[in-house]
Amino acid sequence: MQTVSQEYHRLSQILPAIKGLGILMVLIYHLWGYSKGFFSFPEIITQTNASSFGSIVNSILYFFCLLGQQGVHLFIIASGFGLTASWWRKYGSEAQQDREFSSGNFWKHRLARIFPLYWLAHALALLLLWIEPRWVPFGTGNISNWGAIKVGVALIASLTTLRNFLFEYYYFLNGAWWYIGLAVQLYLVFPVLIWVGKRWGWSILLAGTLLVTLVYRATIVALPLEEMATDVLIRGAIFVPRVFEFAFGMILAIALLEPRISTVEPCLNWSKNLLLSSRWIWLTGLIWAIGVAFYWTSAEGWMVLRIASDQLIGVGEFCFIFQILSFLPFKKWLNIIGDYSYGIYLTHSNTYIAFWILLAKVPSYWLRFCLVSALSCLFGGLFELGCNWVYKNKIKA
Repeated sequence: MQTVSQEYHRLSQILPAIKGLGILMVLIYHLWGYSKGFFSFPEIITQTNASSFGSIVNSILYFFCLLGQQGVHLFIIASGFGLTASWWRKYGSEAQQDREFSSGNFWKHRLARIFPLYWLAHALALLLLWIEPRWVPFGTGNISNWGAIKVGVALIASLTTLRNFLFEYYYFLNGAWWYIGLAVQLYLVFPVLIWVGKRWGWSILLAGTLLVTLVYRATIVALPLEEMATDVLIRGAIFVPRVFEFAFGMILAIALLEPRISTVEPCLNWSKNLLLSSRWIWLTGLIWAIGVAFYWTSAEGWMVLRIASDQLIGVGEFCFIFQILSFLPFKKWLNIIGDYSYGIYLTHSNTYIAFWILLAKVPSYWLRFCLVSALSCLFGGLFELGCNWVYKNKIKA
């Protein structure tokens, strides 16, 4: 059996904590936006009263809530890393070179992992809608005015993840579910990316996906589209604008699992050093900061900066947070949240509204905020744990 490097084990052990932090970032951003409104960075600065300590603290907390919007980058890179590591153990290592990679089996396994919980999350959202319509957010208006046919089409589009291509239903039942459609698309193109990496080299894969991503994003920015359409198409309604981040995760897996390749593939060696070398932590933090600055500035009218923002954020954020978490002694609670991040992601945009309304009598905003965040994580974790338990027992039966 071929052994793997300690560097690979180091990232694998911290990966659940990275995912846990990622889902917390996404959750607090959505909850903050629901309860306070999505303030931009200039708006936060404008509202800050320099003579008031409470105002400064509040602005700092708002700043960290706004930063939570970038949590999804961690999941995209972690997904590319996890899938590639799994592929390498089965087909990519020298001991497994004779085994043929079956795209059909790969897709069957991955879609079987993602869809059952996703469909059950729809049942939960519909149940909450029946109990109390206020508990389910809609970005397209009141569903009671849609009619049976339109609701049926929206439900089919959501269940199949085709909602990503139909803007009218993009926010149906749960606005966060666009990422599920993105994940499905990345799963579908994963065998192609593996083939390119094996055939032409992993550095070519990374450089090629970066070029494709930049060209696509520049094209969308240049087109005379509505603001929502531009944002949705760049955010990841389809996989192209996020494929570089996914490929970066793949490159990290190959670099850590095949050290000998890193010596002849410059992108692999560069990526590994950026991730692991503590002396480059300042650079990863800077890359992240520049990407966030580009992202926030683009919202103020400089849309051209949006072209490269997500790539900078993804690489800088993932490497910087990995370095930070490597030094922190307390990661177990983040590991637990990360282990059930999928269930939390699927349910949080529905449950936090219910919890927020039910806890309306809590006098402090931030105490209420923390309680609702904790309850949403707990519910999402129990949702995934319960569904997995039923599924496993059903298979055994």
